Amino acid sequence: MGEAEPPDVLGVDDSSFEDFVEGSSARLFMRGLAALPPRQRAVLVLRYFEDLTEAQTAMMLGCSVGTVKSQTARGLARLRDAATGAGARYSSVREGDGAP
Repeated sequence: MGEAEPPDVLGVDDSSFEDFVEGSSARLFMRGLAALPPRQRAVLVLRYFEDLTEAQTAMMLGCSVGTVKSQTARGLARLRDAATGAGARYSSVREGDGAP
């Protein structure tokens, strides 16, 4: 388990990252991140913005590594869905607990 690589949620490559950060895609991403349930948002921020490992993130949030993994997967899926307009996929997930 090494450092977390930022996910390519919106199809942004390294060469266009600076343009992405300054453009409307960044605003879309931040809106999507803000719309996530609190636990999913916290996991994504800690893993990909603060560059914590799964174990460090679990310790910070007081949960298991498995919960970090599942909340990461669900959060990234919701961001992908929001970016493609397919947000209904996780509409039945209860806020915060990640239960399907």
